[in-house]
Amino acid sequence: MSGQVLYHRSWYRAVDVVTSSLSCSLLTKHPDIEDLYLVNLDPQILELLQEAKHLQKMNLEVNDATLALCQQEAHIMSIRDSCVSLLLFVITYRLANAIVNAR
Repeated sequence: MSGQVLYHRSWYRAVDVVTSSLSCSLLTKHPDIEDLYLVNLDPQILELLQEAKHLQKMNLEVNDATLALCQQEAHIMSIRDSCVSLLLFVITYRLANAIVNAR
């Protein structure tokens, strides 16, 4: 059995584990810093999307859930970017407010 086939089989089995992280909250509190939030998009999701594209180019099967996720990639990235922008706005607001209150 070729290495490519073995990799594909193990990848296929790991898809459910990776996609389960989509049910986690996208914004999470920092564990050590009060009032600090983080964008919690599992990097394995991005890796899964890239791998699925490569597997499709090699004419290997990609399951329906992963195909659906690939179709939503732009939407997922847009939501992530919006969350990052929101957090940057909150940080900027807090800094500006601290400067004004310090006067």
